[in-house]
Amino acid sequence: MSTKRIKRKNRIHEEKPAEGGKEVWKALLFFFLAAFLFLLWGSWLLPVTDPVESNYALTAKEMVLSGNWMSPQIYGTFWYDKPIMVYWLLSISYSILGFTSLASRMPAIVSGALSVALLIWYIQRILKDNVIAIWSGAMLALSLEFWVISHAVITDSILLLFTIPTMLSGYIGVMEGNKKHLVLAYAASGLACLTKGPVGLVLPGALLLLWCLSMKSAKMALRLFPWQGILVFLAVTLPWYGGMYLIHGSDFITQFLGLHNFVRATSSEHPADNHWYYYLVLLPAALLPWTFTAFYEMVKGLKEKTPFYRFLMVWCWGTLLFYTLMATKYVTYTYIAVVPAIVFSAMAAPAIRQGETKPFLWTALGFVLFLAAALGGSFYIKEGSWWVLYVVILYAIISLGLRYKKSSGRRLTVISAVTASVFLCLLMEGLPHYLPRRSAIDMAPEMQAAPGEHYFFRSYPAGYTFYSGETATRVVPPAVSGEGEDRNPLWNEKYVMPSISDKDFMKEHRQPEKPVFLFVSRSDMKYFDQWFFKYRFKPVEPLLNGTIYVLTSEDNIPESFKEAKEQMKEEMKESRERDKGAES
Repeated sequence: MSTKRIKRKNRIHEEKPAEGGKEVWKALLFFFLAAFLFLLWGSWLLPVTDPVESNYALTAKEMVLSGNWMSPQIYGTFWYDKPIMVYWLLSISYSILGFTSLASRMPAIVSGALSVALLIWYIQRILKDNVIAIWSGAMLALSLEFWVISHAVITDSILLLFTIPTMLSGYIGVMEGNKKHLVLAYAASGLACLTKGPVGLVLPGALLLLWCLSMKSAKMALRLFPWQGILVFLAVTLPWYGGMYLIHGSDFITQFLGLHNFVRATSSEHPADNHWYYYLVLLPAALLPWTFTAFYEMVKGLKEKTPFYRFLMVWCWGTLLFYTLMATKYVTYTYIAVVPAIVFSAMAAPAIRQGETKPFLWTALGFVLFLAAALGGSFYIKEGSWWVLYVVILYAIISLGLRYKKSSGRRLTVISAVTASVFLCLLMEGLPHYLPRRSAIDMAPEMQAAPGEHYFFRSYPAGYTFYSGETATRVVPPAVSGEGEDRNPLWNEKYVMPSISDKDFMKEHRQPEKPVFLFVSRSDMKYFDQWFFKYRFKPVEPLLNGTIYVLTSEDNIPESFKEAKEQMKEEMKESRERDKGAES
């Protein structure tokens, strides 16, 4: 490529943007509202699920009820799992809409819609291309992981909202020497740190620095550290972090920075998921239906390697490398890598609209896989009425078949419209039937109506407390052989719900004065079947996500249980005698 052409391609990054007018803001408002309505539709049908979503929902509920908007707490105990931002936004939502499932999902929905509008603005600002900018937002809204997380009661949708300006304002600031954008990047990074912790600064900072190094420019690297930006970052983060330290002292440092950040990075919370290829599998799935479109543009861009191409590649693959090196693996850790990959996908939009065959075929391949996944979901969740989904898929096949050579400019529109329709079908007919299996919304009133004491076997659904307002107690059985042997015992400090060992539980309820009910979830049934005290319980109410049992009196227990109990006493006696003999 000639030097003149390279200069022409890079000039777009040096030009000052045109002054934004009312038309620009009207357009952005339109895209925000469109994304908001798309994400909002049917969200009221989605209950808060266990075990993750309910922790955030219950913590925010306790924040509203207690009036303490500084220190997150759950079950009346201070809780340092995540910083304050998600709880503030959920608490505001609850204060307006009440303690409902929709209110729980509203922060994610609003954050998702704002992310779409922000991405459109930034891509137009950087590339000066309306087609790529608009399709960046549209493809982001219609990508699988974005759609899922923009309905989830977790931190990641909010984190993405702040990561977009952190990274893209950082890019503009470095490329143009624009201090305003660098200060904005630091402010957004501060908000990200209030959302997810130090990773909100460490990861974007590392990615931007790595990109500068790839450009072999010390001048660009030095631009990353304006003192004004650092001051703004401190002004955003210190009020809460400093306040928490003043209130809670070393306990906050030990729990938040120690357990939930350092231990998470060095010791896997879920050792079974600790595979080097974990995110290499997740990212292609996260991008559906735009997976192969993104990879096609990544390979295509290797020929020129513009500054923006380098930036997007570092952002995408650097994120995956960063989290691959961390011990704990989570599905959502790929999330911020979706944005640069989606921008790559959008870069193919002009060529697809102009009728080029190769990018369209790669896009069609990803689209077919997406439809296949949706069909698989309809077979898995059999309760839904799926005829609308099947009609939509049939329409997609016929429409794209007719447009294989004709009306090529509308191919991308058809794929997008069908993708949006599939998502709405899944939300209206699939998730409302599936999510209650992972939620306490149906179990809570049944359990609460049982007259007596309430306990939960092994796992404690925070959703029960969220929906019922009652805090029950968890019964902890002995660990099954091989269970959690590879996991750092420090992770047990995460569990702050009221708990009691199974032996203490049985000791307290030898002759219960009132009925004692125990809920066993479907996932814990295999442990319940191996539990020594199982024979003291009989089922009274089978539910969608588990079974309610009642404790029987000792007079009614089976002879086999009595014999096993006596045998256990003898074994314990012999064990103590052996220990005494060894000591002597």
